Amino acid sequence: MSIQTDYQDYESYINSMKNYQTTQGRRDVQTPYAQEFEAIYNEAKKQEIGLSDAKEFLKSLSSDEIRTLQKYSGLADSINIDAISAEGAYNLLLPDNEQYDFNSDGVAEVGEAKHLLSIPTNMPVDVRDAYISAMNSMSDKEKLMSMTLSFDKAYLVAKLNNESYTPTTIDYNYLKNSVENSLNPKGGGFISAEASAVIQKFWDAFNSAYTGDTSEKEFSERNSSDAVSQFLQDLHTKGAAQFLADLNTEKIDKLVDEYKEKLIKEMGETAETTQKIAQLVENYKKELLDEMREKTEDKQKSEGEKATIVSKNSFVQIFLEMQQETKSKPLESLLT
Repeated sequence: MSIQTDYQDYESYINSMKNYQTTQGRRDVQTPYAQEFEAIYNEAKKQEIGLSDAKEFLKSLSSDEIRTLQKYSGLADSINIDAISAEGAYNLLLPDNEQYDFNSDGVAEVGEAKHLLSIPTNMPVDVRDAYISAMNSMSDKEKLMSMTLSFDKAYLVAKLNNESYTPTTIDYNYLKNSVENSLNPKGGGFISAEASAVIQKFWDAFNSAYTGDTSEKEFSERNSSDAVSQFLQDLHTKGAAQFLADLNTEKIDKLVDEYKEKLIKEMGETAETTQKIAQLVENYKKELLDEMREKTEDKQKSEGEKATIVSKNSFVQIFLEMQQETKSKPLESLLT
């Protein structure tokens, strides 16, 4: 892996992140493992472990210590040291507020997992500090709704189009534009009173904390697309739980339709096979729904999150997984 991060940029970022207050749900997950994690963190710091030797340090730990890192990081699967990158290994040894996208690909690797950071790294310092101040003034649910304002649309578009990602600078005008588009949706869009109030609350808090230049600068939403705009609009207006439910329902419906088409091609569409196909399709849909419910329950238990509070990461990850499955997953594998 090519590490592109400038040390001064990283140091500036974590200095700002010292002030960021993580969500209560995240703290609840980590508290039982905090003392053991702190011991591992301090030992790694004492040995001056860095990106280049993080994997070797992990291999020196006991199975109980590796499990501590897994649970503290909120990872569902056990850690396979050989399968992770240098970035994934190093971030495992860091608390949330020190984790970083070291190779500038848009996500932070923690173990084998990849997630968006709560505070983007591609923010000027003055914007980042005001953004953190505004976030700290909000509830966990309000944070979730406000975080979409800083989401870099170029990242999602790059993934959808299988292109390399070039980070957008999330500056004052980027946030201002996101706020204006959210409060005044175009094309017949709608925003709920609750979402509108939260976004306005964020913007007021951000402006109160911001001390930089607010003059208008040339700004464009680089690489924006209808799919991204609709994605973010739905996230604002439907609410977390409803958005996730709708997204999963659409995903299941698409898989069921593909399964039905596959059966028709294999069995033919006759009076004799129609009823059998209908039953197979119904059974398949039930299996998918049961699997969705099981995964949702497991995720809520493992992360310690309330049902109505879902991270911004979850939405983006599910959306990208849905796109990947519909593009590349062979239908034959769905029949097993």
